[in-house]
Formats: sequence, structure tokens, C-alpha cells
Amino acid sequence: MNEHLMSEYPGTHIEMEVKSCNCEDMNLLPVKIEEAIRKIVKKEGYTNHNLSTKSISTDGGNYLGLLYEVNVTGYTEDGKKETNIFVKCIIPGDLLSVLSVIDIFKTEVFFYNDLAVVFDEIQNEANVPAKERYNIVKSFQESIPEAIILENISKKGYKTGFRMDVISLKFAELSIQQLGRLHGLSFALEKLKPNYFNRKIRSLSVPYNFNEDFKGLITNSGQVISECLDDDVRERFTAFLEKLWHDVQRYYNDQKYKRTIVHCDYRANNILMKEIGGEIIDVVPVDYQFIHYGCPLTDFIYFIFLGTDQEFRKNHLEDLKDLYFDSITKMLKYFNIEVKSVFPTEDFEDLYRELIGLGLFSFVQVMPFIFAVEGEIPELGKDQLADVNVKCDERMKERARGVVDDFIRWGVM
Repeated sequence: MNEHLMSEYPGTHIEMEVKSCNCEDMNLLPVKIEEAIRKIVKKEGYTNHNLSTKSISTDGGNYLGLLYEVNVTGYTEDGKKETNIFVKCIIPGDLLSVLSVIDIFKTEVFFYNDLAVVFDEIQNEANVPAKERYNIVKSFQESIPEAIILENISKKGYKTGFRMDVISLKFAELSIQQLGRLHGLSFALEKLKPNYFNRKIRSLSVPYNFNEDFKGLITNSGQVISECLDDDVRERFTAFLEKLWHDVQRYYNDQKYKRTIVHCDYRANNILMKEIGGEIIDVVPVDYQFIHYGCPLTDFIYFIFLGTDQEFRKNHLEDLKDLYFDSITKMLKYFNIEVKSVFPTEDFEDLYRELIGLGLFSFVQVMPFIFAVEGEIPELGKDQLADVNVKCDERMKERARGVVDDFIRWGVM
């Protein structure tokens, strides 16, 4: 974790409104977050407690916030109790030209404090079984624009995989099911609560600024990838990437494309998994800072190309595409909505073919951060994105060649 950023978060020990409090390292947190934790402790009914806080290093798993876990142990009138809290604090300042960190934190607070509650309400009304629901981490309403405060489900065995690894088929299947449920639920919300949807969802715009800084990142990352390619492919790749710079802006912003609530950063590092006996039994998506009103297929394509290699796509891509559409269909049935009324199969297939280029663009965009060598993670906010110079792990080369080769074989490039 960046120590010079940590030092900009002064804090004081909390004086809890309970009988006793032993606080350890609470000075790690900003004062506003300490106040929020105090409210949570009071609401949870503690009569006395111990509280400890520590920072979490993600080694490239998170770039836009400082992460902490807060553990509360003690007693309520009902007996012994423990509350495990995860806190994601905003990085001081708003130093990125490509997006507003302040705005994306506000967006994530909206998701947990507002939209997640509405999702829960309509699933309750439709009697969606627990195993068929869209999974959302329990949040605390004490979240504020400066910090997202959630249940720390790592204490229940949930974790993320290593960012450079190719995802497993089981992880992909469970994650795609959740993605289909999110989009199906979002289509249902628009039908069931049109006033809410029009007021609060349609105004959520894509968080990226497609400016020169962003283009500089794409150009530099593309150059690193081009050096891995054979001479006869390099020129085709560079020309195609330049075309994608213009196409992707249209994919995100053109109102002609089917639109609903999209995650916009749906990749393995933003999906927690739980294993029993070495088998993944459950996944929970997190990190809703980039949600917006956009084309749902962008989430599916983004997920596939950031987490899989060529062999995986060859064996499983078509099946996962079918699973994604089936998951949308099944969620909509709980609300007595036919998928053809909101997302006809032919529209789905046409969109997939038109937007597939986003897969290569997304790989180029995120590659420097997924494959940054351990110990050399870039510090966002210190430099402009165009100036980020990342030393990539050797595993990047094979993955990049596979992505480019797929687009050539498919006749897209």
C-alpha cells in the first residue's frame, strides 16, 4: 500500500458510546470513517467491545481506494458477538483525468445504499429463491461518499484469485450466471419501477473520459503488446486498435444499443469466490464504482477477455455465451417477463458480433495493471495514465498473442 497516501489520512481514537472500548490502530482511518464505525457499533448493540483495524494490500487488485478491515468483538445484551467490516476509503485528491474518483465513489454508495435495497425488494416480491438471486455483499448504510463500508466476507472464506491467472471453468460459469442475473434483474426493474429507473438509472453515464490521457494509455499499452507479435501481424493490430479507439466510444455512448444497468468492471479481481474442498461453490461480485446505463454485452465481453486465454475461449466461449443469455432469461421469468420482449435472441447475437472488438480493446486497456510485475505496481494519481510505465510479467505475451490471433481467426481484424 502506498505509504505517502496513508499518511494523508489522519485520525483520532474513537470515544465509543458504550461501556468500554479497546481500540487498536484506529488512527489508520479518517475521522469521518471512525464516526461511521462508531454508529455501526452502536447499531449492532455492543455494550462493550474490542476493535482493531489494519490496512489491506492487494498488490494490484485495487487502484482507486485504500482498503481496511475493521474487526469488532465483544458483547451485546444477547451475549458474545463479532462484526467483521471491510472499508474502502477514497484516495485523497481527484488526480485522474480519465475519470473522477469522487464521482465513482458516490456511484458505489448509491449502489449499496439505494439500488441494492431496491433489488432486494423486487426479488422478495417475486419470490426469487435464495439460490437464484443476484448475490450482493451486505452493506452498512453508514457508507458515505468518502468510504464504502461492507461486511468483510473474507471472514466467511471468500477470496479473490491471483490477477494473472486464467480463471477456472467453474468460476467462469458461476460468475456468468451472476452477470446474467444482474442484467435480467435490471431489465425487470425498468419494467416494474419505470419512474425510479428513469430518475436514478438513465442518468448514470459511462465514467470514462475518452481524452488524450486515456488514448495515451491505449497507445503505450498497444505498443508493448505489438512488440510480442510477429511482423506480419503487428501492423494489422496497430491499425485495428486505432479503429477501436473510435468504435468503443460508440459502444459505450450510442443510445441505439440495448441498454440497462451494467457493472463496467466485471473481471475476476472484482468477484469473490468461496471454495469447499478445493471446489468453488459460490461467487459474489463487488466494486460497483463504474456502474452506468449502458449495453449489457460489454460486461460479458470484458469478463471473457480479461480472465481467459485462447485455449479456454476455444473450449468454452460459446457455452458461456449461451449460459449468460439463459441466466437473463431465467431471472426475467420470476417477474413474468419474456426475454424476447426486452432482449430478443437476434438482437443479442447481432450485438455480440458488433461489439466483440471491445474484447481486444479491454485487454489492451487493463493489461498493464493485470500483468504488472509484483512489487512494481503503478501508482494511479502520481502520473497521468499516458505516463504509466509498467514492467509486465512474461505471462502477458502468450495471453496477448492469443487474443490477437482469435480476432484474426474470427475475421474481425
